[in-house]
Amino acid sequence: MMGRAATIIEGPLATARLCVHHLHAPNADPNAPRVLFLGGSNFDLRLKRSFLDSQLTCRCSVLTFEPRGIGRTERPDGDWIMQDYARDALAVMDTIGWQRAAVVGESFGGMTALHLAALAPNRITSMVIASATAGGPAHRSFDISSFLTLSREEAAAQALCLQDSRNIALREDNPQAFAALLAQRLLFEVSFASPSVDTGGYARLLDARRAHDCRDVLGQITAPTCVLAGRYDRQARPKAQQALCNALPDASFHQFDAGHGVLFAAPDATATALDAIRSATTYRVGT
Repeated sequence: MMGRAATIIEGPLATARLCVHHLHAPNADPNAPRVLFLGGSNFDLRLKRSFLDSQLTCRCSVLTFEPRGIGRTERPDGDWIMQDYARDALAVMDTIGWQRAAVVGESFGGMTALHLAALAPNRITSMVIASATAGGPAHRSFDISSFLTLSREEAAAQALCLQDSRNIALREDNPQAFAALLAQRLLFEVSFASPSVDTGGYARLLDARRAHDCRDVLGQITAPTCVLAGRYDRQARPKAQQALCNALPDASFHQFDAGHGVLFAAPDATATALDAIRSATTYRVGT
């Protein structure tokens, strides 16, 4: 039966670059794949914990952390770029003592994973990229920084319709059902705002996200990669995710009846990700 990992280690982790709030869910099986999970742009572990109830943490040893600017992770001075997020991920692996791992990146985390794979290809056994694009004028993800100028309620409503196009029709055809979704999303938006929005950390992360463009290095990324797309995703459109897959030397594309949260919203997507991780895992503990 699916359930949470038996052991969860969580708290501040001082790395050579910055102090992050991390979560480590080791697996009792010493041969279980090691997975570095990179969450989306609003990956605040106070609020984003559903992955703990997925097969990912049942079958793998999972390491994750709140990215710089979000939640309880530090917010260093200066401008941030996507390579900073990739180097932060490497610093977390170094501090934990992981030489190699599979990398699962969702949305913003998928963008980070691509930069990480270009920066340190020898550290990655395989990748799963969910709901993310390579960037560039033709295939960039929607610039969600525009939501920061909206009221929290309007931002929540637009996010729902952007992340899943089926919610556009739901808003018209079943206002009561849409209102229930909106109330849930608004609760998240309000909780997420402190400290991530209030401190400016989220805006700085979105500045880095806006400049994301790794098209020039895709041909150098040799890690076996599984690209997962939601058919109803308007934030990272399936066409752009297919283009990402086509540009990678060793990648497969999988589309599911889901929106932007395809990785954990569609059980078949999670199973596909696990199959890809297991088939590419060639290391054991200590390597």
